[in-house]
Amino acid sequence: MTAPPCAARPGDCRYGTAPELVLDTGNHHMPQVEIWRCTACGHGVTRPAMADVSPLYAGRESDDYLARDSGWIQSLKRIATRRLARRLIAFAPAPPRRIADFGTGNGMLARALADAAGPDATVHALDFFDDPPGPLDPVRYASFAAAAPLHGTMDLVTCFHVLEHDDDSAAMLARVLAFVRPGGTLVIEVPNVDCVWNPWFGKACANWYAPFHRVHFTRASLRALLVRQGLEIVAEQDICGPTFALSLAQWLAVRPNGLLFALALGLRPLQWVAERLTRRPSALRIIARRPG
Repeated sequence: MTAPPCAARPGDCRYGTAPELVLDTGNHHMPQVEIWRCTACGHGVTRPAMADVSPLYAGRESDDYLARDSGWIQSLKRIATRRLARRLIAFAPAPPRRIADFGTGNGMLARALADAAGPDATVHALDFFDDPPGPLDPVRYASFAAAAPLHGTMDLVTCFHVLEHDDDSAAMLARVLAFVRPGGTLVIEVPNVDCVWNPWFGKACANWYAPFHRVHFTRASLRALLVRQGLEIVAEQDICGPTFALSLAQWLAVRPNGLLFALALGLRPLQWVAERLTRRPSALRIIARRPG
């Protein structure tokens, strides 16, 4: 394999002679992929490379858009997302008046940010598509292609489980960072390749999510990527995410459903304790600030 740049040790990539995993994806764009890990820092990459990942998301048919969720699951997620939005707004040094959610998906986080920020704030939802995923009022939707006028104007930019979806992490981060004004705040969250559940579920662990996850971050590689862009790291957080429920579905070879969601919800205290004790969470979050 031609070694891609290693996020934590650029110029010193050590990917070895064999992949860590070979995964059958069931996706016609890329039915089989290999996961390679750098032996220097653990950072992972999915191969073969994809110069353009947009075909994977055509029609918003991938699981990223959560269209499968039933009504009661959506209600619980809305409650959790509203709580999250209030915490995200508190990361900014002053109440943010211009907010963007980069890679908004189904728009749930953008709507929650608009509710939490209040009527004096303007929230923009940004994604691949020309049209929004559904009604987003009062959120303003824009495609990436049409969003250039917003560059350098945002007090707060959120980017949740997006950075891992592109082969070129540095270029993707630069696209996100373009929206953050000097002195503005960026909140990035990605899956953790060193999640405690990876050995338990193996190929079925949802954190692999092939072929959609193109890179697989460690603490070191995510931190190094942001620092190389000149960002000031304000805080790092371990996040207990939905890996358990999605991995159970993969392991059982069934679609995610309400029963598995309820089971994972009941086991969530166990998941949280295991991730806390091992310091191997299912996701990593970094709050960073662009120098003024």
